[in-house]
Amino acid sequence: MPDWSYPTFFRPLLFRLAPTTARDLALRAMGTLARLPLGSRVIDFMGHMNPDRRLQRRRLGILFPGAVGLGVGIDADAQAAPAFERFGFGFLELGPITSEAFRASGPVLRRVDREEIELPDPPDNPGSAALANRLGRDGPRRIPLVVRLAPRPWASAAEAVEECRATAGRLAPLVDAFSLSIRPHALDAPAPPSHLRELLRSVRDAAPGLPILLCLPGDLSAETAIAWADVVRDEGLGGLIVDGGLRSDGIRRMGPASREPARLLVRRLRNHWSDATLIASGGVHEPIDALRLLQAGADLVQIDSGLVYGGPGLPKRINEAVLFLDHGTDVPNAGSDAERPPKMTWFWAMLMGLGMLFGSLMALVIAATRVVLPYDEWFVGMTRSELAGINPHLLGFMTHDRVTLAGVMCTLGVLYCGLSVFGIRRGQHWAMVTVLASATVGFGSFFLFLGFGYLDPMHAFVTGVLFQFLVLALHSNLAVAEVPDRPSLFNDRAWRMSLWGQLLLIVQATLFLMAGVVIAVVGITEVFVPEDLHFMQTTAESLRVASPRLVPLVAHDRATLGGMLVCSGLGFLLSALWGYRRGARWLWWTIALASFPGFAATIAVHMVVGYHDLKHLAPVFLGAGLFAVSLALSYPFLAARDPRTDDAWSRLRASRG
Repeated sequence: MPDWSYPTFFRPLLFRLAPTTARDLALRAMGTLARLPLGSRVIDFMGHMNPDRRLQRRRLGILFPGAVGLGVGIDADAQAAPAFERFGFGFLELGPITSEAFRASGPVLRRVDREEIELPDPPDNPGSAALANRLGRDGPRRIPLVVRLAPRPWASAAEAVEECRATAGRLAPLVDAFSLSIRPHALDAPAPPSHLRELLRSVRDAAPGLPILLCLPGDLSAETAIAWADVVRDEGLGGLIVDGGLRSDGIRRMGPASREPARLLVRRLRNHWSDATLIASGGVHEPIDALRLLQAGADLVQIDSGLVYGGPGLPKRINEAVLFLDHGTDVPNAGSDAERPPKMTWFWAMLMGLGMLFGSLMALVIAATRVVLPYDEWFVGMTRSELAGINPHLLGFMTHDRVTLAGVMCTLGVLYCGLSVFGIRRGQHWAMVTVLASATVGFGSFFLFLGFGYLDPMHAFVTGVLFQFLVLALHSNLAVAEVPDRPSLFNDRAWRMSLWGQLLLIVQATLFLMAGVVIAVVGITEVFVPEDLHFMQTTAESLRVASPRLVPLVAHDRATLGGMLVCSGLGFLLSALWGYRRGARWLWWTIALASFPGFAATIAVHMVVGYHDLKHLAPVFLGAGLFAVSLALSYPFLAARDPRTDDAWSRLRASRG
């Protein structure tokens, strides 16, 4: 679903299938997931794609959450409508829908070399009754829904009027607006057909109060389009859709070839009818394509073939670009700098990160010197020298556990500080959720001591102090979100490479989570893995015989390490899922600096204490390698300057005036 999984994995697989098979499989999978009890939450978790509230705009009496909509030809019968509502779209257009089910005579084709999709005109659709049943079952919607009406190709003028009237009447209670598609052969006439007014009025009478928009193909001549627009204006409907699909012998082609014709037609229509509501599509495969349509005069834009070739993250990327174009120079209003820092979420989250850093340094010093503290000796009932006498490798093994734990704590501290100062302080909601979710899991892992029976006083004290910062962060105010600077405009090589880097980071973060869960479970059950016992050349039973409280002491370190690994895995995972955007240098450096101490401490302590088991160390070296490759692939997109994008933004801002 998200960009990091679609171009890298799912698109190559789906493109091996027939177009209709791939489409139906993808739509059915997304729709099924969205309709599960927690399915919509999973989609939100994977993408964090909801539009910023500053992107809202009101047209035709409808509040659109954003300027980007899903165009027709992708999901005619709303199979995946509940999923698309969470992709960052501001509205959905379904159809074209005929009164009865319609089966087109031609196939759906992909022209990968031209990034085009060819559909029969009109394409297959289930009919108005089936669509009404599906929309009724799905219940309330989160974003506006537009349905495109179309008569059957062979219908007479009178039949077309009655068909559209019946379809509109059936669907009116379930939608927010209708668009009207005219039969292809009627578009070749030099003047609008005589029954156009009757057709528009029939839909208006069947759906009183609902906006109606007339669809004009992007390759329609400007003179003809203006004549049709005048009919719409005379009827007081106030809306047009410039459909970027190019017509040819009963085929509708969607792709980059329609960009320029659609843009020119939008500009002509806007110059002719200044207060019309114009919705435009036409080869929107990159964010810059949408911005050019908006600057030509469109109020809203639509994505169709771009979703197939550009990926499901395209709406989110366009939203970020529109936000920067409209609000990039705005100064955040009251709620951020106007308040004292101690009231801000970022401040308390940063203190929590600094506390983790301080705690990690203390743990590292202790682990590298005396290893055990007086209360550890009191709990076990043995001094440090007596513990060393039980097994010559015991203190080395405990050093290995505690230094590794200190490294992971340092990783978390750096991650929390970076996300707080550069993310939460700038009002980035995803960064706040990342820190708070990771920290909440970490504090929950404190109660793992119930599984091994050792309550570490120092651990409890530090947890209690840091927990206060979490509570204060939860109840503090988030700053007004700053607009990300110069978002991505192109599906270029740096963007494609970053998707692989993002994918590798997600894989590694998931492995962290899995490893943390396994280590925590082992820590409260078996405590040792075979490699541990082989290193110490002993058995768990021998250690229990030496002191019944020795194994719980070791278990405390293991379970705590597992909990910290889960926290760090969650922090990296959410950062990778939600934070990747062009120019986010701070995120790249935060991930790079945060990953280093954990791996460095783990590898170094294993070398120092002589724990060289290859099977035991393989996951560590694998993880370090994945992080290194991920950072290398992500650097050009996240951290390097892109002259092409900078120049494009300069031109866009200049043309805006």
